[in-house]
Amino acid sequence: MTRDNLRKRHIIKPLDCVYCLEQESRSHLFFKCIVARHLWVPVENFFSIQIGSSFESVARFWIANKKCSVLNTVSSAVLWCLWKYRNAMIFSNTSWISVPQVLRLIRNTVRNWAILSSESDKDKL
Repeated sequence: MTRDNLRKRHIIKPLDCVYCLEQESRSHLFFKCIVARHLWVPVENFFSIQIGSSFESVARFWIANKKCSVLNTVSSAVLWCLWKYRNAMIFSNTSWISVPQVLRLIRNTVRNWAILSSESDKDKL
């Protein structure tokens, strides 16, 4: 991850998750962290699916691209916003406020990405 690469350059940042202070890994950050789990719940409820706890569980919907294009956009936004907000906390000293704050970031990202979608998907997004 980014901090591992910084360590190689002798720029030391802690390897703890900025959200929950457990050991950070890709899997932890995107799926197992308490913040990530709270962000996936509304997605799972809205789409009536189970995301699971791995990239493979998200990627299985990417394979059926046209059929799941709205879900793919939303799941990509969740992954992107978790990463983006984490980096803002690490590198820009952004303060943590709440899960709803990150949900708003995800919503705004989906709205911005909707302009790239088909007309039928825009309505759903």
